[in-house]
Amino acid sequence: MYAIVKDNKIEKTGTLKQLFPTTSFAGGIANKDFKTAENVKQIAYAEVKDRKYYFVTQGDVELVDGVPTQQYTNTAKRLEDETKDGVTNQGLKTVMTAEVKDTANKLLAKTDWMVIRKYERDVAIPSATATYRAAVITECARLETAIANAADVDALKTVMQGQSWPTED
Repeated sequence: MYAIVKDNKIEKTGTLKQLFPTTSFAGGIANKDFKTAENVKQIAYAEVKDRKYYFVTQGDVELVDGVPTQQYTNTAKRLEDETKDGVTNQGLKTVMTAEVKDTANKLLAKTDWMVIRKYERDVAIPSATATYRAAVITECARLETAIANAADVDALKTVMQGQSWPTED
């Protein structure tokens, strides 16, 4: 996307074809001299935060230090659950805790049969499997605590990026 900038104001934005519908460019690309002569500048993009943690809304294209820049508003999603009129909307902490528990359950499911076998027939669980399962449970508990203690969305994001699930040998 491009903008035509004159007198430190954005006059128009769009693709080159939209801005200059009657002009054809060699190879479909306007050269630097043409862009300079027509005051055409490429639009830069402001920060768009992770939509898993933020509501992102697109704003206007504004000049920032002489550069046309697409603006965005990044609004942090709610951390805690909210109940209104008898309806509970889950906050990020509840959603992320469920995600962590789901991951742990999927990792443990692969060896659940050994636990059942131990209970039903008293067949020993291999020590490597017991160690692996304990590590999964420990990581899940660590993450649940860290999620509960996250003070803001950025702290929660850091927790979720710091997951360290064990691998089976």
